[in-house]
Amino acid sequence: DQVVVMTTDETALAGLDGVEVAVDSSRQPFGVRLKSFLAGSMATGLCYAGSGMPLMTADDWSVLRGRIAAGETVANNLHSSDVIATGIPQALRDIPDELSDNGLGLHLRDKAEIDVAVLPRSASVLLDIDTPADLAVLALCREVPHFVIGGALVQVLSAGIATGGVDPVNAPSDLDVASGLLTERGTDVLVIGRVGSAVWEALESETAARVRVVSEERGLRSRPDGHARSLLGFHLGAVGPERLVESLADLSDAVFLDTRPLFAHLQWQPSRADRFASDVGDWESVAHAELRAFTRATVESRVPFVLGGHSLVSGGLLALIDVAWAHWEAAQGGSELNED
Repeated sequence: DQVVVMTTDETALAGLDGVEVAVDSSRQPFGVRLKSFLAGSMATGLCYAGSGMPLMTADDWSVLRGRIAAGETVANNLHSSDVIATGIPQALRDIPDELSDNGLGLHLRDKAEIDVAVLPRSASVLLDIDTPADLAVLALCREVPHFVIGGALVQVLSAGIATGGVDPVNAPSDLDVASGLLTERGTDVLVIGRVGSAVWEALESETAARVRVVSEERGLRSRPDGHARSLLGFHLGAVGPERLVESLADLSDAVFLDTRPLFAHLQWQPSRADRFASDVGDWESVAHAELRAFTRATVESRVPFVLGGHSLVSGGLLALIDVAWAHWEAAQGGSELNED
């Protein structure tokens, strides 16, 4: 009934119809911001969504509305929630000031002692817009008929904003090459990062490639001690970026890498600009010396590296499986047509 967009800068949201824009230029912690909103709201149900959830349809949101009305509490991911829908919003009024949105699901289950249901794993409920890699995945999703992407976002993707002016559908990138291997028998694909069991299962059952998975630091942002431990991080610290990248290339024909656990393990604190430049392989623009060297090594590797955050190895990979098979089917259809 009421849609509120919370932001630190309203200029990018001017002209939106049917929504209220709540501006917080002081950048208060998430917990403080959410509680201040709830203090002024009499809503009997609440749905919080993070950075877009661009593949969720009107039907998906309607289902959540019905579950809220039934008094349920639902998350898209218990350990790293980007969507929380609840029929008891008062349970959120006492969350810690420093709590992030990713920790909402676990807080409601463990502290508020509320049953939190989890939505069935799919690209639609797990793909979030957090990094340039997620936008690049979405650009490829335009080729899949059952993915519905809003018109305004399609315009952004078509302009190539996601990849520095390159439209990945019309100009093949490492992402295209790496995802294309998912339909090729005899190839090896390596996935590293916060990989959940549903994604691992999909990679094993719905792709033609041999898949090697290193899953670590799930729930990274909700760790009580805040101290990450990464196998990849230990290896990088021991041998350096060039040797690490060479080792990963020896294991695979393509690498999908969630780099954030690596950053946390090594206690790197690159700026957002540096993280995003690394994601798109623009190592020359990275100011952080260690990240610059690591990014350069991946760009110069003999196999494609796709870098990103959690969404890349979660909803992003689920979407890329569909993208890869859509491209495969189109190629098969084109071959048959040519033979005729």
